[in-house]
Amino acid sequence: SGSVVGCQAVAVLLHYFFLVTFMWMLMEGVVLYVALVRVFIKFQSRYLIAFTLASYGIPLLYLCITVPLGFALDNGPHYAGDDPQSCWLRYDTHFIWAFIAPVIVIILANIGFFIMAITIMYRHQRRQTHKSKMAIFKHWLKASISLVIVMGITWIIGILVFNRDLLFVAYI
Repeated sequence: SGSVVGCQAVAVLLHYFFLVTFMWMLMEGVVLYVALVRVFIKFQSRYLIAFTLASYGIPLLYLCITVPLGFALDNGPHYAGDDPQSCWLRYDTHFIWAFIAPVIVIILANIGFFIMAITIMYRHQRRQTHKSKMAIFKHWLKASISLVIVMGITWIIGILVFNRDLLFVAYI
């Protein structure tokens, strides 16, 4: 109910920080790859610096391109929200895809990292014949659930809410 400029500023900041959050989830997938595939590489502090720069820098660079592009297009403000109570990307101008597209790419990459991790864990588990089937099942369940949550793969359901017609998915 305040100014349009203030609302747009809040929406741009939300857009940026949500993308940063998803980039950190992608970095979890990269860390998983380094830990499971590139086993002999030491995890040094320079990786943390590189991951931090990537997690904050790539979304900033992306927004430096998409925000001016959004304001240059002639089909209305893209950061005002569809109703007066929200400050987010507009659905009716399809600018919501400026958020959804990179999130889908990140989720797909993390699904790839997840499949890779499960495959490696399965190969390793086959060598351990001394465990009971229940212990193996509990191990797989615990590992899968924790990886799916940490890597943000559960957001694949949240992506379906980009369309107002699919809003009911948010309540599932």
